Amino acid sequence: MLSVLTRRIGVLQGRLLASGILLGGVLCVALLWAYGLISAHLVERESARIDYLVADMQARLAAALIADPARLAAEVSMLRRVGQLDYVEVRDEAGRVLIADGGPAVLGAAHGSIGQALESGRGRYDMRIDLLQPGRRAPVGVLRASVDLSGLLSSLAMLRNGALALGALVLLLHVWLARWVLGGVLEGVSAIETRAVALRRAEEVDPLPVRGDDALARLTRAFNQMVQALEERVTALRKSESRFHAIADFTFGVEAWFSPQGRLIWVNRSIERVTGHSPLDCLLAEDLASMLIHEKDRKIFAARAADALAGASGENFEVRLLRRDGSIVWVSLNWQPIYDESGTCLGVRVSADDIQSRKEAELKLLDTVTALRREQGLRDYYLTRSEEERSRLEALLDLIKLGVLFVDRDGRAQHANRMLKTIWGFAENENLSGMRDAVLIERTAVLRADEDIYRERVKSILAARAPTDPQDIPLRDGRIIREQSALVPSATPGRFLGRVWLYEDVTAERRAAEALVNMAERDPLTNLYNRRRFHEELARMIADAARRRTQLGLLLFDLDGFKPVNDRFGHQAGDEVLTRLARDVGAIIRRNEMFFRLGGDEFAVLAPDTDETALTGLARRIGERVAGMVFEFDGAQACVTTSTGIGIYPLHAHSGETLLSAADSAMYAAKNDGKNAFRMSQRRHGT
Repeated sequence: MLSVLTRRIGVLQGRLLASGILLGGVLCVALLWAYGLISAHLVERESARIDYLVADMQARLAAALIADPARLAAEVSMLRRVGQLDYVEVRDEAGRVLIADGGPAVLGAAHGSIGQALESGRGRYDMRIDLLQPGRRAPVGVLRASVDLSGLLSSLAMLRNGALALGALVLLLHVWLARWVLGGVLEGVSAIETRAVALRRAEEVDPLPVRGDDALARLTRAFNQMVQALEERVTALRKSESRFHAIADFTFGVEAWFSPQGRLIWVNRSIERVTGHSPLDCLLAEDLASMLIHEKDRKIFAARAADALAGASGENFEVRLLRRDGSIVWVSLNWQPIYDESGTCLGVRVSADDIQSRKEAELKLLDTVTALRREQGLRDYYLTRSEEERSRLEALLDLIKLGVLFVDRDGRAQHANRMLKTIWGFAENENLSGMRDAVLIERTAVLRADEDIYRERVKSILAARAPTDPQDIPLRDGRIIREQSALVPSATPGRFLGRVWLYEDVTAERRAAEALVNMAERDPLTNLYNRRRFHEELARMIADAARRRTQLGLLLFDLDGFKPVNDRFGHQAGDEVLTRLARDVGAIIRRNEMFFRLGGDEFAVLAPDTDETALTGLARRIGERVAGMVFEFDGAQACVTTSTGIGIYPLHAHSGETLLSAADSAMYAAKNDGKNAFRMSQRRHGT
């Protein structure tokens, strides 16, 4: 059937009709999609209205049901009218109907959403709402209501039918118009198309027969003339192109032609030898400058390119090109605008010569000159100093325990004593004079624990003129190096010879200070915080809890049965019990809680941001952990338990002293009740 239809109406006409049908189908799909969006919008808007109404009814009716039942009927009637509800009834918490308004009173199972209500086919949306009152968990009543959805269903049906009718009408009209308008032109256009394809393939084309003098005949005649002119020009262009390529493609340097708008028109094969990119890669590149020009040269290249496109000539512009493999090649660019016989600008001709070898030689020469100047500067510097004074100064600096580094105005090291080399790991015989400060920082970077912070600090120091305060620098190997620096003024006011840096290894000093602090705040046997630190933290946490209006819990416990272990097995056994208890109980203490040994077998735990439930849970875990510890001394087993008292600020006390007293009383209450237990303080703040 398809072949018969193709023979009757033609292949092109059939495709036109098929495209019309396809376009119409797409339009119908678009209409259906629009219908879906509009339907969803209507349903969503109705759902939002009902949600708002539900929230309003819940607030109003719950308040009326509790505060003023007499105005419940008025509220229900008003909400039914405003919300366009068919039926509303209010039941109390026992299920009795208090108010019913509207009708008929036919309510089904409550729908989960308006979409579910539409799918049910009942034409209404049945709701069931618990009336909640702030401060009460159980509902004070139940609201049941029914919303009429017939209007929404009617709108959706009308919208769907309209979309289908419009889609069918547009499809039929489009097919008919395409067939009517294009029918007479297809044959002539097909013939022209066939010969145009042949021209594109560089095939010989016979002239088309011309019939009549209508628009199609004039188009055919113009096409024949165009074909003849194209054949003549193609012949001439082929001859010219062969001569042009013979010259341009075998030129050693890169030759390129850009349009007046800056688009690459042609480039010879040398571009692939210089950059690794083929001519086709360059012609197809969306942004040729980003592909070929080094990022540091793009800004100045863009300015020169703008001048060239404006008609200016240029020569010997050195720029870096990016090769395909990521390397860089230096070239020298020369350009000039190209004009035809009438003076019209045809674009810009650009020539690029590879100067990479010359640049490498220049850079090597520059490095050599720099090295020679550095050596000359060092030699002149040492010749201007007295050998005797220099020896005395170096001997003095080598004897002191401070690392000394002097850096001149240019940022080059002029002197580094023996201690500085020792501190920063340089060889004793290594000469640091003349080395840039940036190199010294880079070579010692592996030693510092936080390099980014150190570099930021050095940057701020170099930007200021005032002497710096001592600053400790932590190293990866655990050492602490103290650094200080100041500018060295010269004889000329306002000028400086450079900057002196002092370094001191304060590791032993810091460790001694930390050991003293640890001895003052830690129990030497269990390594827990001691009573002194306990009172400091208690005062601090109470102040913090008062400021943030939170609760602070204190668990105070001692060991039941500890004295018999001490008396029977000796103090070494007692120490083992205490150290193991500190380790095992410490494992269940959270990060924000603190564990203390107050003395003997008395321990305490401070727990911020807590409540009674959390504290009793913590006390239970501690008691179970301690009761589960079994010790064996001289072949005999021994166990201990805990008696724990709990106090909470500000519930049981208003200060640290009273909180400690409350927890202590609760602990002795636990002992009096049989031990191996915990008790909450029975005091209240103010009693």
